[in-house]
Amino acid sequence: MCGICGFWSRNGHLSEATLMRMNDRITRRGPDGEGRYFDSKVGLAMRRLAIIDLARGQQPIFNEDRTLALVFNGEIYNYQKLRANLEKAGHRFATDSDTEVIVHLYEEYGLDAPKHLEGMFAFALFDTPKQQLILARDRFGIKPLYLAKVPEGYVFGSEIKSLLASGVVPDDIDWQALDEYLTYTFISAPRSIYSHIRKVAPATIVTIDHRGEVRSFSYWNIPEPTEVDAHESVWIERIESALQEAVHSHLVSDVPVGAFLSGGLDSGIMIAMMAKALRHPVQTFTVGFRQAGSAFLDERRYARMLVDRYGLKHFEIDVEPHASDILDEVVMAFDEPFADDSVIPSYYISKIAGSHVKVALTGLGGDELFAGYRRHLGLVWGDRYANTPQWLRTRILHPIINRLPESRHSSDLVDHLKRFSRSAGQSPANRYQDSMATMPWEQRNTLFNLDIANRIDKERTSDVIRAAFESSKNGGSLARALRADLQVYLVDDILTLTDRLSMWHSLELRVPFLDHRLVELMQVVPTSMKIRGTTQKYLLKKLAEKWLPHEMIYHKKQGFEAPMGHWLRGPLLDYFDSVVNVNTARDIGYFSFDRIKQLRDEHVSGQRKNSKILFSLLMFFLWYRHRHNHSGG
Repeated sequence: MCGICGFWSRNGHLSEATLMRMNDRITRRGPDGEGRYFDSKVGLAMRRLAIIDLARGQQPIFNEDRTLALVFNGEIYNYQKLRANLEKAGHRFATDSDTEVIVHLYEEYGLDAPKHLEGMFAFALFDTPKQQLILARDRFGIKPLYLAKVPEGYVFGSEIKSLLASGVVPDDIDWQALDEYLTYTFISAPRSIYSHIRKVAPATIVTIDHRGEVRSFSYWNIPEPTEVDAHESVWIERIESALQEAVHSHLVSDVPVGAFLSGGLDSGIMIAMMAKALRHPVQTFTVGFRQAGSAFLDERRYARMLVDRYGLKHFEIDVEPHASDILDEVVMAFDEPFADDSVIPSYYISKIAGSHVKVALTGLGGDELFAGYRRHLGLVWGDRYANTPQWLRTRILHPIINRLPESRHSSDLVDHLKRFSRSAGQSPANRYQDSMATMPWEQRNTLFNLDIANRIDKERTSDVIRAAFESSKNGGSLARALRADLQVYLVDDILTLTDRLSMWHSLELRVPFLDHRLVELMQVVPTSMKIRGTTQKYLLKKLAEKWLPHEMIYHKKQGFEAPMGHWLRGPLLDYFDSVVNVNTARDIGYFSFDRIKQLRDEHVSGQRKNSKILFSLLMFFLWYRHRHNHSGG
């Protein structure tokens, strides 16, 4: 596990000193060491967090005759099996690391090598005889990879800060990306906030030949949903077996492995399987919040049930509402605006876990596979609501719902009901897009100054979710939404969040629910097994009855988030006002401060819950300040 960076240089315009600057910017991803490879055309560098083969796993890694050089970020869970097969084929290994397997796989299979890997990875390999640079990213984009084309050639790296450190990448803002950010709280691939920096898509290989010509192609796709009829007990047995295999494979390590424990279903069942597989107590980590508001559920008591049942070695942290103390660090970790408020608990749990272990497992991915978000249930019921008589919806139900007062607490129920009613007459793809957006364009448009608004194509922003939804040719609304979540939301929000904040604390996070064999299996499980009536994650809950206390399985779902609605009416309000004010808005020049103040006042008064857009604006203003100070502008 580490961070990587490098370049392909046109006519030797990029130097080894440039490579060293880029690598120095990602030290937190790998404090245990660094390595470099440089010739006149290509530079490869890495920072190492030692997990496997602690003594001999330094990079770059070479093949036997040193004609291939590789830098790698990630973990390959099936590397021992791959190594055994490669040794039978005559390959000779110099280390016991998983990294070296990739070099020999490339010798054996060429550009098909990533198809054989089970794990999370981003790597750069230079083929000296062919004078070809090869970049690749894992199937779900668990590990990040950025690429920028510049007059001097191409630069790449695990984090944006590394590319900017090259000194050759312009920092012009991508206005379309800014609108995506304010719509979804994240920026989706291939865009970044910078016009010249692009994210390599998951499951993608990029090649740059000796002339600087670039090819890009996908080596895997999430299968189309194709429901297969089988008895509930059959599905439970198959999923349990696949999940146990995934958890077991993710435990490979030469250092202790811990786990994030939220008190919810996904992390609970994962940790129960870890406890069964390991001979020593699992180290687990949980966060809670003080002053969270009456609508916010503290799940720590459910986490303690699992601690007692499996004898876990447990650590808790109680977060005070002083998020302002950490937000500057969060901004530095991401390098671009990012406003999922889960950054706050994720920061703290990564910090405490990173002080005890180098590796931790997380239950991320369970909601996307088993339909755990409220919007999934909303989509199912929305299909039914859309079939009610239009006169009943428009004349009676919609006016009643629209007059409901917003909650002054953390609950989103009224907001969800209003979205549900507002979008009832639209297509399923548009309804799902609306459920993902902080606000529709008609409201978002008023935030921007006219010049910025005129540079934005609202349909392209909507297509981030809509196109992913419509890319599925099979299945009903729920199946298509779940596949869209795996393609966009999971990659660009959830996995981005966990990678940046875990690696900021030099912690490797692993995601067993995203074992690609389990994901492929879930594409054939009927959606009626995922949501039954109003019960979400039905099948996983039935499976969990064997592993978890009943109360832990069936309690109200909270989600791993901060009580932002409550905090922006109290503990965070003064900080918000100090960052987002008329002077800073004028200095930035992109937004209407009158509109921002209106949104702020509506939220504080309880007239409307605007916490998502307000937190997005707060994080953008902080990012802009950091960018301005860092650039010396």
